[in-house]
Amino acid sequence: MIYTLTLNPALDRTFYVEKLEDRESIKVLREKRYSGGKGIDVSRVIKQLGGESIALGFLGGYAGREMEGRLLNEGVACNFQWIHKETRTNVIVHCELTGREIRFNCPGPDVSPSELSELVQKCRDLHPKPKIAVISGSVPSGVNPTLYEQLTLTFESQGARVLLDTYGEPLKKGLLATPFMIKPNRRELSGLVGYDVETVDEAYAAAKSILKYVKLVAVSLGEMGLLGVTSEGAWLSKPPKVEAINTVGAGDSTVAAMTLAIKSELPIDEILRNGAAAGTASTLTEGTATVNTDDFNRIFAGTKIEQIA
Repeated sequence: MIYTLTLNPALDRTFYVEKLEDRESIKVLREKRYSGGKGIDVSRVIKQLGGESIALGFLGGYAGREMEGRLLNEGVACNFQWIHKETRTNVIVHCELTGREIRFNCPGPDVSPSELSELVQKCRDLHPKPKIAVISGSVPSGVNPTLYEQLTLTFESQGARVLLDTYGEPLKKGLLATPFMIKPNRRELSGLVGYDVETVDEAYAAAKSILKYVKLVAVSLGEMGLLGVTSEGAWLSKPPKVEAINTVGAGDSTVAAMTLAIKSELPIDEILRNGAAAGTASTLTEGTATVNTDDFNRIFAGTKIEQIA
């Protein structure tokens, strides 16, 4: 079974407006609400691509109840740890006239030590046992980033391959437990290695330098493509160009497709093609991390892969 873990989820409220004007009352044309958070996004896209997973993490309050209900209606299985404080709500404003998008990410709730311990115990007692665990996103306020190292070890002790998609100290700490894969973007990779990463060659060199901790480093390079680096070499996957209408959750869509490909034991080039195609397909739909299978299949067919090292 695939499990996803989101410690700092959010109810995403997207407001669609015609235009943005200073000091004016702006009419909202429509609103859409989604269960958000990086691991939750991964579970949603896994379902849309025909796979199954179970979403783990913290939820609390009315926002948490709405999020669980929405996920269940989408067919995503859940096993959340409930906390006393309210799950955060994020606000995204999308301007239809210009395509401009503004995102307001609110701070998450504090998690008590007992709630934290209960979640770790839940992860130790999973049934069915995890084959792959995707740990994504930031840690809640007041939680030591070393938690990602502990959770990685917890899943690995049950025979799971861990895919870690985070940044900053949680990523640095999580690497110490040698996960199977990480998926930073250029900015996150730069923070990890301590210098600016701009080009494909620089990303390759940076990724290669951390292979002692991880089997696969997948680096999102925007329009340059998706770079995958292992001890066997490096590959660059380039999807066809599209007119993106929304980028929220595109990276999580990439992780979802890669997760399914890894579970199916596909070769590295196909893992990267799947990831690049799903991330690009996600930009063609409204809302948080949503992939239309027709878009995915069409883009996958046009996605190129090149071994560069």
